[in-house]
Amino acid sequence: MVTLALVAAAAHADGGQQDASQIQSDFALSRLTPGVQLSRPGDLATILLAQSDQSKPSQSVGEDMIHVPIVVRRPLPSPKRAFLMSALLPGLGEFRVGAWKQAALFFSLEVLGEGLRWSWDGKGNDLENDFRARADSTYDPWNYLAWRDSRNSRFSSITHAMPCSAYVKAAPSSVPVPDAIRDCSGSDKQQFYELIGKYDQFVSGWEDIVDVSGNRVEFTEVDSAENFQSDTRLSYEVDRDESNKYLKRASLLWGLILVNHVFSAIDANRVAHARNEGQDEAIIDRRTRFGLALGGSAGTTPMFMAYRPIQ
Repeated sequence: MVTLALVAAAAHADGGQQDASQIQSDFALSRLTPGVQLSRPGDLATILLAQSDQSKPSQSVGEDMIHVPIVVRRPLPSPKRAFLMSALLPGLGEFRVGAWKQAALFFSLEVLGEGLRWSWDGKGNDLENDFRARADSTYDPWNYLAWRDSRNSRFSSITHAMPCSAYVKAAPSSVPVPDAIRDCSGSDKQQFYELIGKYDQFVSGWEDIVDVSGNRVEFTEVDSAENFQSDTRLSYEVDRDESNKYLKRASLLWGLILVNHVFSAIDANRVAHARNEGQDEAIIDRRTRFGLALGGSAGTTPMFMAYRPIQ
């Protein structure tokens, strides 16, 4: 089948008439022999006229009549436009240039990544809200500061100052902890809630302090923080660690999502270049591809990979 992209002008530009059989012969030659063109400009219009007559049911068509289908294609986006499309939404640029498999791959990674990120971020924030609320009701920073300034604290390993301690000292002990540290910076608040569960030196602030024998004691009886414990503090630390795990995963996944945008944009740009240059499918299929695989020492770390298919 020979496909022609035609821009028709007035027929018989040479002003003369032509025998139809001669036209068919010239056109057959141009079809069978690449590079041979029609003998006169009027030939093209006459062939189109014959083709339109052939579509009539009552019209008999000669065996040598040639069908000339006209294919209208939507213009492909430029490489730059395809790049921007996939940078905004992975897979969109590939979809517009006809690379369906790559479009499905990048878009699926985007949906999967965003779904997991929102899930992990939500779980991490929920756990953080829970353990902070527990600390607000069971941890007394005023008791800790009083113990810290007493003689008993000299027997303990003190390595960290309490974040937001200036705001705690300035507020009466009857004020809820969140209100007392309201004006403290966000990073210091985060450190406050982390350190009170992470280090033994802050144990005297918890309400359920016990000694090595499991006996309940007051904060004033703590002489060596390493020898005292709190069940509330232990459960608090477990939830805090779990929250941090989810939040770190969500943060890591956000980075991988951005990488997916970049890789998809680069791939869309390359495919658009190839399509606009008229490269055949075999050449395009041999181009470098991008994909997601599991790697690392345990084989569970998500990794983006660039590869070429083996011929």
